[in-house]
Amino acid sequence: MNNLNDYDLRNKQYSIEELIKNIDNLSIKTLIYTQILTPEFCKKYILAPGCACSTEEEYISIDDVLRAQPHIKKEML
Repeated sequence: MNNLNDYDLRNKQYSIEELIKNIDNLSIKTLIYTQILTPEFCKKYILAPGCACSTEEEYISIDDVLRAQPHIKKEML
């Protein structure tokens, strides 16, 4: 598979493994609003200090994740 981009995320669901491989190429906001993510993925790649969402434009809060991923409950994060 070639590198994924935000356009790809809007058109298809990808496995967690594929998303991890391409995390540096993806907008975190597009990622959380277009893909079905696991709590573990969110903790490690979205909410952890120093993660991909550390820039102000890409800041994602726990509330953002919960809104975008309704299958995830706050206690899972």
